[in-house]
Amino acid sequence: MENPIDYRLIFALMNGRVSTMLKRRLNDDFKKNDLRISGEQWDVILAITLHNVCTQQDLCNATSFSKTTMTRLLNALEAKGIILRDKSRVDWRSNYIRITRLGEKIREKANFIAVQTLKDSLRGLSRQEIIISQNSLKTVLNNLNEMSLKKNENEVEENIRKRREKLIRKLILHKK
Repeated sequence: MENPIDYRLIFALMNGRVSTMLKRRLNDDFKKNDLRISGEQWDVILAITLHNVCTQQDLCNATSFSKTTMTRLLNALEAKGIILRDKSRVDWRSNYIRITRLGEKIREKANFIAVQTLKDSLRGLSRQEIIISQNSLKTVLNNLNEMSLKKNENEVEENIRKRREKLIRKLILHKK
């Protein structure tokens, strides 16, 4: 007999309940191990190390945090000595962000804790089930990204159409 689809579980994933619970657990585990960073800060640290050196916009794209949230997180990480911001020589509005030596030590310790937290949360699942879940979530993310791109394309097309109509109306009115 085929397992029924548990829509409550799907909605729990969609509304962020699972990720919120995982972040809380990660925050608790960081505290227990005397690591003074949050799960959000960990996301940023991880994104920086994956890029080596990056801009704030790169980090917003990688983490899906808003610019305001990213600024708050970067300010806190800089105050703790975990990251450095270097002004761009080309564009004065941009900062290049990189991890400090202290930040690298914290990243290593946090990585160990985060992997253990993730293993604990996946307990009871076989390797095959984890791979299937991973692939399923990747497909959902790809679908959402495609939908978002399509929406943006439709909005651009609609804006172009409105501009054309406006220009045509102006041309028609000016000819008379």
